[in-house]
Amino acid sequence: MNDLENIRQLLADYCFATDNGVTARWVGCFAEDVVWDGGPFGRFEGKAAARAYHEGAGDAVLNYRHINTNHVIAVEGDHATAQSYILVLDQSGPAPVIAFSGFYDDLLVRQDDGWKILSRRLLTACPPA
Repeated sequence: MNDLENIRQLLADYCFATDNGVTARWVGCFAEDVVWDGGPFGRFEGKAAARAYHEGAGDAVLNYRHINTNHVIAVEGDHATAQSYILVLDQSGPAPVIAFSGFYDDLLVRQDDGWKILSRRLLTACPPA
């Protein structure tokens, strides 16, 4: 796979790991010194904090589906940026409902074991072009 496909796979892994409660897979999406800013959903720095954040959600994550689309990715050497839409569905009731809609603004880094999220910001307004 090329860099763009590897990055798209990383972004998909993040969503599947989030929704399936697989903390090790989710934390594996991040660089060691990740900064994750989820706005109203909190903020953390580093993989240890990422692990605590994901584990703290418990089984509640199993009710959600993160749909990440329209990736705009730019690769420059071992660094990349990605902007994408995020739509989160709540499936805890009889029919799915939209729980949240926004944008991810990501900084990515290529490491020995592949592309990782170095920084992720969740925005409710479209990021600048």
